[in-house]
Amino acid sequence: MTIPNERPPVLVVISRAALAELLAPQHAAELPRSAQRLEAVADAVVLGADLVFDARPHVSADGIDPTVAAITLAHHTVDLGLIVAASPQRDHPYNLARRLATIDHASGGRAGVLLVPRDPHASPGSPWTRAAPDEAAADAARVLRELWRSFPVDAIVADRATGVFAESHRIVAIDHRGAFDVDGPFQVPWSPQIWPPVLAWNDGPDGAALAAVADVVVRPGEGRFVLHRVNDPESLRRLVRDAPATGEPSGRSLRARLGLSTVEPPTGGRRVFRDPAAHTDQTATVPADTRKAGASHGN
Repeated sequence: MTIPNERPPVLVVISRAALAELLAPQHAAELPRSAQRLEAVADAVVLGADLVFDARPHVSADGIDPTVAAITLAHHTVDLGLIVAASPQRDHPYNLARRLATIDHASGGRAGVLLVPRDPHASPGSPWTRAAPDEAAADAARVLRELWRSFPVDAIVADRATGVFAESHRIVAIDHRGAFDVDGPFQVPWSPQIWPPVLAWNDGPDGAALAAVADVVVRPGEGRFVLHRVNDPESLRRLVRDAPATGEPSGRSLRARLGLSTVEPPTGGRRVFRDPAAHTDQTATVPADTRKAGASHGN
């Protein structure tokens, strides 16, 4: 479900080379001001634009990893959405889920991912799956969501009186089978958004399966977003100097800024850890939790 925004969100799409320049040690003194200015002109940044636009295979992709850039920018901003471009051709969904959940925790609910079926800088094929790239990307989106919902945050009770830190019997395996086979469970509790937004770029013939499962499909030219493409340091400097401000900080999550509603994911599944109170078998199934997921983790 989407919620209409009053104006199109502004996305700044930045290459890894431009990120490396922005975050270079010699520019450390300028970084806080640059990050604040970037936050003033954009609702969100897409980090790693060369994964989207550079179709030349085997070309060196010098720059900084988008997840590292996201954590750094999270420290210097308070409202900017941080969308990491990633391809399951290179990043296994479990590792990607863990990094994105960490960014979402660190930023207070501002993380998202732009999944790309192919990484133009990776070797042909995939070390993780034999599925077609688009089908693999679509399945990666499913794995991300299933992992993100498998560890309810309120399972951590930190009860000193009983000595119980977490009700680990509520953490479930996902037992996912598809392009990726992932049992789980996840190691990270629900992050502020629970399900950080999953975006896809366009929905052409090579991306139809991914577009069908994405929360948001970015189609350049359709008017849903205002897009600024930044491929080099000079373009980034011009943008933060000349682009108009988007308005006052909203304090909203990235899901809200993209017009997405709060999620209430299912919480049932195969129990991994024994419930000491019930003395149940380790392989028992946890019923769906009747508590609303969005009660303490809404937008």
